[in-house]
Amino acid sequence: MLFNFLTYNKFKFRNWNKLSLEGRAQVFQKLENIQAKKLHRPPAEIIFKEMDERQKGAYNPAKNCIFLNMMFIEEDYFRFDGMFTLFHEGRHAFQHYAISENNGFGFFSKAKKWRENFKGYLSGTVDEYTFYAMQPVERDANKYALSRLKSFLDRFSEDRYFIATLNFEERCFYDDKFRAKNELGLFYNKKITKRFQEESEKNGY
Repeated sequence: MLFNFLTYNKFKFRNWNKLSLEGRAQVFQKLENIQAKKLHRPPAEIIFKEMDERQKGAYNPAKNCIFLNMMFIEEDYFRFDGMFTLFHEGRHAFQHYAISENNGFGFFSKAKKWRENFKGYLSGTVDEYTFYAMQPVERDANKYALSRLKSFLDRFSEDRYFIATLNFEERCFYDDKFRAKNELGLFYNKKITKRFQEESEKNGY
């Protein structure tokens, strides 16, 4: 934990620019190892693959691996977008770990909400984006990732790509809530819960 800053500083352009694609991938793996330790969960394997630019990443709980878009290590200006995505998917890893281990979570805990949500998880089709974005597991993952990104503000405050990424993700986080209120009304949370419960029943739960 004492030398985590060495990993964080690799994302500074003067250091990042010197790394090969393999070296950049290794930095992401080291960052995941740090995050896993912070959340007291097993670290996931980071796998970079070609994806549609709209798909940034995914967590596979069966294999405990995080897939990330190759663009995060191929394009310098996407590296902080990759950092946010890693935090987001790593939070999903924690959610699954909390559910499977039931580490002291009570009946009315976040873990209970996550467990119920995953049973009827909505994958985010265009016509149901609001339901997808405001699900408990997605909202929690975005809130955590945004919080972690903000914690690096002093370190990367002079990097315009970091500031652009932070501003974009913060705006998206609050826009999602505004959109939910606008589309679904004041009691949008109840409608979202009802929707993923319907999906859960379709899945046989």
